[in-house]
Amino acid sequence: MDAMSSRSREDLLRVLLDTAADLTALRDVEAVLQAIVRRTRAIVGSDMAYVSLNDAGRRETYIRASEGVATAAYRTIRMPLGTGVLGQVATGLAPYQTADYLTDDTIKHLPEVDEVVRAEGVYAIMGVPLTVVGRVIGALVVAERRPRSFSAEEVDIVDSIGTHAAVALDNSMRFEATERLAEDLGRQQERSAEELAVITDVLDLDRRLMDAVMVAPEVHRILRMGRSALGCDLQLLDPEGRVVVTATEDSTAAENIPPLPSATVVPVTAAAEHLGSIVAPVVLSDHDVTLLERVAVHVTLAMLFARAQEDTELRLQSELLDDLLEGRVAARERIERRMHHWGLRPTDGLFTVAIEAPMGEARRRLQTMRTAGVRGAMIVHRDHVCILTSDPRWRSSLTRLYTERNWPLRAGFGGPSTDVRAIADAHRSAELALSSLTTLGREGVIDGSELGMLGALLDLDRRGHLPRGLTAIIDPLLDYDAARGTDLAHTAFHYLETDGNIARTSQLLHVHRNTIRQRLERITTLLGAGWDASPRRLEIHLALRVLQARGDLG
Repeated sequence: MDAMSSRSREDLLRVLLDTAADLTALRDVEAVLQAIVRRTRAIVGSDMAYVSLNDAGRRETYIRASEGVATAAYRTIRMPLGTGVLGQVATGLAPYQTADYLTDDTIKHLPEVDEVVRAEGVYAIMGVPLTVVGRVIGALVVAERRPRSFSAEEVDIVDSIGTHAAVALDNSMRFEATERLAEDLGRQQERSAEELAVITDVLDLDRRLMDAVMVAPEVHRILRMGRSALGCDLQLLDPEGRVVVTATEDSTAAENIPPLPSATVVPVTAAAEHLGSIVAPVVLSDHDVTLLERVAVHVTLAMLFARAQEDTELRLQSELLDDLLEGRVAARERIERRMHHWGLRPTDGLFTVAIEAPMGEARRRLQTMRTAGVRGAMIVHRDHVCILTSDPRWRSSLTRLYTERNWPLRAGFGGPSTDVRAIADAHRSAELALSSLTTLGREGVIDGSELGMLGALLDLDRRGHLPRGLTAIIDPLLDYDAARGTDLAHTAFHYLETDGNIARTSQLLHVHRNTIRQRLERITTLLGAGWDASPRRLEIHLALRVLQARGDLG
């Protein structure tokens, strides 16, 4: 059993958060590099870990810091970009791994490097690129002295470390370079007082922002510090241009506000991902743009912290809901204690809600619900968002949110359940209700218990698995109506819905009772005697209900 499987996901995520915090706190480049390789090797449990930096002029990447490497030749490897695992990862395209480097013919090998790898005894190698603001600065790599395939979770963990490490490394390199520049200015006294003031201001703001991130990584707080330094309001926009945080006390979000013609916009990015933009409503000087860029870097760090904490929360919720939805509730007291963390108490009655989410939108919808204050535990489950909540106002909260966002709402629910063992059945009922809405092309929120057997049939119909024979029993009625323009199928439906009440059927169809009797005689001729008696009555009724739900009965 490797190190990744010997500890819980929650422990790993906590270590990851601690690692991100430690890396962010360090300002010395050497200390950051050693912390990166040491923490990465410890988390993955690998024989060695190393960081390379890119030499853009020579189109090479070279190992800058390592942990666990035995030979000097391996510690000083330089590779052209695009060769080997290290050179390929350092191009910034994607993470890459090989279980046995020397025998892997999909890799572009260099004979001299292969000899170094063979002498080190390396087999398995996996690496991720280090990218800052769309610029690849190097690679973070782990390696083993035995054949091994790294799991997707291990790749994700290393990639997450790499994302934080790249920002921290870039930050420390910038800080170190700025300090060196400040020292040169002080020693040589060759630069103007204005230039020195810029460097001093940047260092001072950087220190204060770093302290703020370490104490409480809150975007609103960082923007307020930026507003104080720049003397103007600041806003954080999401990638779609919506205001999500402002430096003022009034942080009401607005939809799709374009930057003013006289505004200054600085992107907020982590690796190759665009997280948003910071907007100042005035044209800033070069000096102030530099300060705003430092604010953007620390906003990025705060957002990465928030995302890591959110991912921890989501994974814990995912583990809990997976157990509940799959019916793994043998230890009821333990699972109820886990539920209490999110304010879920079976005695309050738990609703299980399945909400349609468009392809690729599920995570964003879930994040929006959490931000908007929808209460309960929620995860992306298969093709929908699943919420477990004891809030009796969940329906109104959800409807209001979707109305404000102009999103079509389709949701099914089951419950309330007062026994955790009933949650799996409630979720299945919610899924059937959602499937029914999707099949019928309707919007709204419906209770799965109201559909009964019809919900299961509509789910089969939506998936294309409804046996043709289940509705073929009423084909004679449909064919007769189509050929003669009659309404026998509709009549049969209402007759069975009213439990054979001719008077009520005539009221619903607005025709005379004798007409209903004549139609029933024709139906008997077409379907045969006993069509309205068990067991055929149930089969015909269900077939008619499927057609009515589809809208095929008018």
